[in-house]
Amino acid sequence: MASPFASVRRLSAAAVNLLVSRAEFASLELAQTRAQFMRWLMLALSGAVLALVALIAGSALLTVVLWPRFGWITLAVLVALYAIGAIWMFRTLAAEMAAAPPVLSETLRELSNDRDAFLAGRGRGDAGETP
Repeated sequence: MASPFASVRRLSAAAVNLLVSRAEFASLELAQTRAQFMRWLMLALSGAVLALVALIAGSALLTVVLWPRFGWITLAVLVALYAIGAIWMFRTLAAEMAAAPPVLSETLRELSNDRDAFLAGRGRGDAGETP
């Protein structure tokens, strides 16, 4: 028969190993979240720069071509189109960010499963059952 200290030692070693593996999973999730955020940031910045350059060139060309006939109305229409486009882009970005899973969701779910398993096992031991 094993000593009670050996059982406690095995139990504590298993608990420490479980916590270490959960910490590793949390680290991986944080790295994935950081990579996803950097991707979003680079896409947003690159898109904004390209859109700005295209808008400046296109606006200048359109204004020069249409100024003799429509005057300031050309500029008003361009401003309205740009505002609508900007609102659409920001709403799309906000929707994508809201749809992303919460940070550390998998790790928190696994820790919850571990807690439930521990409490279920503890409840069986209190009932006087022996393995």
